[in-house]
Amino acid sequence: MMTLGPAIVLLALFDGIDGVLVRRITTYGRVPFLFYVVHIPLLHASAMALAWFTLGYTNWTFLIPFSGLTKPAAYGLNLWGVYAVWLAVVVALYPLCRWFAALKEHRHDWWLSYL
Repeated sequence: MMTLGPAIVLLALFDGIDGVLVRRITTYGRVPFLFYVVHIPLLHASAMALAWFTLGYTNWTFLIPFSGLTKPAAYGLNLWGVYAVWLAVVVALYPLCRWFAALKEHRHDWWLSYL
């Protein structure tokens, strides 16, 4: 309730506000499932790229239970690095989300309502 309560209050306070930032954020809200499904492989690919550039190998990024592979201690980012990756993924997925939101707006196929 501590997260839902303030979120509902903020939603009521920001209702009716319009602007460029609000329209861009709304784009993500029009295609939440698409964003959710696409961001996971993109983050995994980013983690593999980071492992490749920092360690030189990526076999541990495909952790198989009981395989003995573990995350190396030297791998990772600080909190600011995590924020930067988060922002980069959100920005990188904006064109795809905008395209798909426009597609959903113009076409009314039954299956598009699920994405």
